[in-house]
Amino acid sequence: MKGDVFMDNMVTRNSTASTRVSKNVKEKAIRNLATRGITLSEFLRFAVGKAADDDIELINFLDSPEALKAKKEVETGNIEKIGTLDDLDNWMDRL
Repeated sequence: MKGDVFMDNMVTRNSTASTRVSKNVKEKAIRNLATRGITLSEFLRFAVGKAADDDIELINFLDSPEALKAKKEVETGNIEKIGTLDDLDNWMDRL
């Protein structure tokens, strides 16, 4: 009987998901999550579960204080030109 209850409460892990991040980002995430008492794997399982339940709030980085400040600078012409579109293309080609 006791074994049956245990089996009913077990979580079946039959799928994996993976992503790639820099070593530095992973290490920082592990340290920050550890201060909250959870592992990276636990956090990722939690995040994927929230996404599956459509219980997530995405951050709109375009509404961040930095982005709004940059938008205002562009709209008022208060910007510093640092290159041309060709310079940007050349830089992107080197990435």
